[in-house]
Amino acid sequence: PSLAYTGRWYPNTSPALSGGTAILAMDAGARMSIAFVGSAINWVAYRDEWSGIARIYVDGDAKAMVDTYSAPSQMGAVPYSVTNLAPGTHTLTIEATGTRNASSKGSWIWVDAFDIKP
Repeated sequence: PSLAYTGRWYPNTSPALSGGTAILAMDAGARMSIAFVGSAINWVAYRDEWSGIARIYVDGDAKAMVDTYSAPSQMGAVPYSVTNLAPGTHTLTIEATGTRNASSKGSWIWVDAFDIKP
């Protein structure tokens, strides 16, 4: 897989995260993309009381708005999955919108890991 970032993303380290590290952003328009070969992909994230809303793109097409808020917090959550992709290379893009639901205290979008299926 190939990763690309635009905007400000911040690293976070914790033994509880996949591989011990994750990235997060809260500025509207910050994007991270993963190009991969496979039929499905799961976005694995940390969700908590300070998490916001992300916009999801698959192969450049807007697919969903995902509210990542959770109380209590959740490690290893899967806020978005896409399955049954045609054979070939695909791109999943996660964009911070800078927005949140009324219960959230922040608009952070966490990217912990990806689970790619052949």
